[in-house]
Amino acid sequence: MIVEIKTLSADAQAEAETRYAELYEKALPGAGGIEKSRLEIATFNCSETFEEFQKVGLGVETVVIFRDESGAGHTGKILLNLPGQLLLEHGHVDTLVLKKNAEIADGFIKLSGLVNGFDGIVKYNSDGSSICDEAGNPEYLYREADCQIVQAKNGITEYPLENAGDIIEILSGKSETFKAIHGDGVLFADTAQVLYAPPGVAPDAIPEELLPMIEKVRTEQNISTTRMIYMTKGMNVLLAKNTRHAFLGGLNGCVYLEFSTPSMDEADRFTDKRVIR
Repeated sequence: MIVEIKTLSADAQAEAETRYAELYEKALPGAGGIEKSRLEIATFNCSETFEEFQKVGLGVETVVIFRDESGAGHTGKILLNLPGQLLLEHGHVDTLVLKKNAEIADGFIKLSGLVNGFDGIVKYNSDGSSICDEAGNPEYLYREADCQIVQAKNGITEYPLENAGDIIEILSGKSETFKAIHGDGVLFADTAQVLYAPPGVAPDAIPEELLPMIEKVRTEQNISTTRMIYMTKGMNVLLAKNTRHAFLGGLNGCVYLEFSTPSMDEADRFTDKRVIR
């Protein structure tokens, strides 16, 4: 299948960088601002103009991605949503690396059949940037050309014992905690666990002024979850791996921290099949 690649225009990129820098400064006035080189503008292959990007997108500063030799580790990110901007629904699922000649067990499928543009699991620097060769091409921890990289079709499923000998490695799906530090927004996530809500904040009570925005994104975007959690300054929410979730910035946007197990963005499962991460 040929997928149309959308690229944000230079003007739209510059506008997004400016708007995110302003939002970052409001949320973290003592953090020294944000360098453009450290700001990822995630369009999810959904926008070319700034008007389109305001509907769907995300600003990301990766503080650290760490993974030790055993595969354990952690990630820290600062996430930014402009007013009314949606981080599209997705989940973080266990990924299995199999021998190249292995027969894939029932219920599993190659990741290239689930995630647009997937070539393999890339190597990361600790600041979240991809490790690249002299020509600027990403280096891979595992590449599809050399093995079979698969996920369960319907989320987390144990691989059959009789096929266990085909497994080279299991890369666990990311579990994460969100902490809102500025503005507000709505988290769409059926199985999220609210760890802390500030006094007087009812997580399941969505303010009326956000309801038209919610109705609009539910009409225009692919959101399968039904539960909504009101995220405002101080809220802490836990998302276990395979928790399908989306996030909508409120009237003033939202800035929130992510504390998680190691990131593997290229293996994220988006509900909208057009997405390229």
